[in-house]
Amino acid sequence: MRTEEKEEEEEQQWRSVHEVLLIVLPYLHSLFELLSMTRVSRSFRDAIRDETALWTNVVVEPPLSSRLTDDTLSEITSKSAGKLNTLILRQCLRVTDNGLRRVIDANPLITKMIVPGCTELTPEGIMKCVSSLTKLETLHINGVYGFTKHHISSLSSTYLPREGSIDVEVCPKCDEVRMIPSCSRRSCKQRQSKERKCKGCWFCVSRCVECSVCLGPETEVQEAACGGDVLCLECWIVLPKCCFCNKPYCTSHSSLRHEIASSDDAAAAAARPMFECQACYYREGTNPYDAFDYQI
Repeated sequence: MRTEEKEEEEEQQWRSVHEVLLIVLPYLHSLFELLSMTRVSRSFRDAIRDETALWTNVVVEPPLSSRLTDDTLSEITSKSAGKLNTLILRQCLRVTDNGLRRVIDANPLITKMIVPGCTELTPEGIMKCVSSLTKLETLHINGVYGFTKHHISSLSSTYLPREGSIDVEVCPKCDEVRMIPSCSRRSCKQRQSKERKCKGCWFCVSRCVECSVCLGPETEVQEAACGGDVLCLECWIVLPKCCFCNKPYCTSHSSLRHEIASSDDAAAAAARPMFECQACYYREGTNPYDAFDYQI
């Protein structure tokens, strides 16, 4: 009798766990997280597979990006039953125009299409897809090669006239199609976008790699450990520095740090991370301090 009661209690607890997990599912960020949840149990896998609402936003990021093919993408997006709203494919190098077109034809209600770094896609293929999406509001195509100012002009005038709908535009300085960051400097913010003197791509205007502020001749500039990247003084001050060369990594390159074990408690170590940059880590000599000529 006690055994039966114990089994019923365990089953009830498991049901409660499932109910909580089902509540969490809509808040998962990417396809990788969603597929990971299907491994909890068979019943949970079936619940995820049959819940159409969970598949209306498909986000594919590394490490799954390199494995995604046209057929796999079609199979995944078919679970939305034609109600796909957001399609985000980051650096999916095996997705082609035909694969994307297949998804678009089956899901004409897409409002957000983000495909940065999908190098197998072409401007012509994306233009055809955009022309079929009457509710498209956001298009990110940075890293898709071949776009010209004529493509961007057609997209912005015919399909996406709202400013900021497309993540790239024609640089007014070099006339190339590139991302043009909005400057965070207060004096630049007060000007209209077209009047900004610093309006230009990363190649034409020197900017802080962390906050994108323009770096003029009167701005104090600091070198980052990222290899050629520069920082404004405000960002340089707050970023953790290499223990030997005193250069920080920007946030996007923080994974390159070689952490140094600290004897302090965990909380203090997390607040003040100790690390070497790659240049100091691979420098010749067993003692990093030997690489520097200190003069007293």
